[in-house]
Amino acid sequence: MRTILHYLFLVRFRKLVSKDDNLAVFLIIAVHFVSAFLIYKNFEKFRSYVPLLFLEIVVYHLQRLDVELLKMKKNYKLILFIEYLIYSSPFYLVLLLKNEFIFIAAIILFKILLINAPKFNLKIIKYPFDTFNIYWHISFRKYKLIYILPILITIIFMAVNSKNQNLLYAVFLGLSLITCVPSFERETTEEIKQNPFSAEKYLSCQFKNSIINTAYLVLPFALTLSFLLQWEKLIFLIFIFIVPLLNLLLKYIYFNNNYLQQIFFTLFIASSIFLFGVPLLATPFIYKKAIKTLNELKTC
Repeated sequence: MRTILHYLFLVRFRKLVSKDDNLAVFLIIAVHFVSAFLIYKNFEKFRSYVPLLFLEIVVYHLQRLDVELLKMKKNYKLILFIEYLIYSSPFYLVLLLKNEFIFIAAIILFKILLINAPKFNLKIIKYPFDTFNIYWHISFRKYKLIYILPILITIIFMAVNSKNQNLLYAVFLGLSLITCVPSFERETTEEIKQNPFSAEKYLSCQFKNSIINTAYLVLPFALTLSFLLQWEKLIFLIFIFIVPLLNLLLKYIYFNNNYLQQIFFTLFIASSIFLFGVPLLATPFIYKKAIKTLNELKTC
């Protein structure tokens, strides 16, 4: 079992840990324990948000593809339980030191139910997205983004109950990032060349597609905020429509370099938050650059 757990750890963190890289393993473990220590020192402030620390395991379990392989072992459920127990052990330790035994029991029971729950087949879910950009469907099936939405809605209830505005803003940012996932995917250059639309109309159709599909995602959040009488927060939902449009522009500017798109997207969003949206004034120049790149892709 120890060997299996070791390989499961490497599989989960394969993007961060290379083979026999003990330093990377140590750093990941250190980050978890440092985070747990900070939460322990500020437990009263973070007590209401402790369940969020265990939600990452839920998302990981719903996305993993190796469960069928693990079923070859008779005790695969025990392996999964111990694996998740190890991942969250620093935070269990915090709860233990704070005598939150009911909290611990509730989380353990939930994980047992999660492991024993039947796996849902996302292929039966028919997404309402407009199909001009098929990557909305592909991204939601590939990354199982649909599971994150109810978690974000739950966090809204927690934020309103605890009167934590920053947690609400975090939900808006999280939803914005979800709407950006399809525009990090790329159609082929041949598809752009064969499309009969001009660069301006092609980009306009991409914008229309993004707005329609984003509206489908925003609607349940708008209804939730209305139900909780958070009328003044509805205006922030406009931000969620703007972010994926910006990412579309960056996608076509850096069409041949996905990493540059990600870097500039992160810098643009971060600077917009800290500089109160001032970088958005550069949008017309970014739009012209995107059109220019699309024209080059059509004629190359």
